[in-house]
Amino acid sequence: MDQDAIKLVRRCKENDQEAFNELLSRHEGYLYRICYSFTRNKEDSMDMLQEIYLKIFRGFNSFDEEKPLLPWLKKIAVNTMINNNKKKRLPELSFNGFRDFSDSSSGNKFAMENYLSAAHSTEENVVFDDTREVIDRLIGDLPDQYRLALTLRYHEEMSYEAIARELNQPLGTVKNSVFRARNLLREQMLACKLLEV
Repeated sequence: MDQDAIKLVRRCKENDQEAFNELLSRHEGYLYRICYSFTRNKEDSMDMLQEIYLKIFRGFNSFDEEKPLLPWLKKIAVNTMINNNKKKRLPELSFNGFRDFSDSSSGNKFAMENYLSAAHSTEENVVFDDTREVIDRLIGDLPDQYRLALTLRYHEEMSYEAIARELNQPLGTVKNSVFRARNLLREQMLACKLLEV
């Protein structure tokens, strides 16, 4: 962390509300995007953001100033979303923001955006939006454990090991959930003729 950020964190540790507001204003867009990637809903994202702010405020005394701030903030945000999702059914998720669905072990690459051409006309825009809507629905129809694993792996770009730690699951279970999620999504996309065999 740079000296300016360290000073800001130290002021936050002293319960300086102005410093806390400044820190949040620097990172609120980043934290909001994490929330929205899970909730796909503005109001729910704002609600979750308030809970995350509270956890950050309460957790500052345990923050190690020798470590970078952003991963610590991300961990709090992702953990909050995971814990929230354990209490209720997972919200609808979208493929927007997902990176490619690469499987490093097999070398297979499944990038959903490769199957959607850029829209250049009004007609193409309509088809493009309809396709996105169908994929959003297909992701939403995945079983909860698969959707969560898929989101953490490809949207939050977490390693399998990190997901296993966060979900308190064996590594093999996490890998299997991601594998099954990818296959189920691919099968559904084939059935909807969004992919060619």
